[in-house]
Amino acid sequence: MKVILYIASTINGMAAKIDGNSDWVSPEDSASFNATCQKAGCAIMGRHTFEIYNPLPFTEWPNINNLHIVLTSHQSLDTKHPKLLIAKDPKQAIEIAEKQGLNQIVVIGGSQTFGSFMKENLVDELFLDIEPLAFGEGMPLFNAGDFETRLDLLETKPLSPQTIQLHYRVKK
Repeated sequence: MKVILYIASTINGMAAKIDGNSDWVSPEDSASFNATCQKAGCAIMGRHTFEIYNPLPFTEWPNINNLHIVLTSHQSLDTKHPKLLIAKDPKQAIEIAEKQGLNQIVVIGGSQTFGSFMKENLVDELFLDIEPLAFGEGMPLFNAGDFETRLDLLETKPLSPQTIQLHYRVKK
């Protein structure tokens, strides 16, 4: 199973505003993000990220008609999403995706979920889209955790004249 983290970031390392909002990302970042999720067929998110997406129409979810897995300790979630499953931790989320016949997943947020996948050394690749913006308070890319991960840069590419994408492979 290939595990990809996909993160949009400000220049000072914030993945979202303090309320979890990421309405500041560029259309080019959104297009790349959605294409990556669609290609993988499965997007994994934490409960807080789920709460941001849940009130939106399905057409605005990152993986439109494909599988979404939410990491949460809750037994169920109040949603009308037809292809949403629950996992208690990153390893169970991967097992669920594998049982669905998938061989690639994209972890889409938030900071705690990114950190838990990194801490368990489950990540194979990372896309980091850097937007030309800084704000003083927000959610960092990763919650504090006991991990150190070395990366190999695979590619840099401009998504727009203002937004750059860094694509890394995790050194195992």
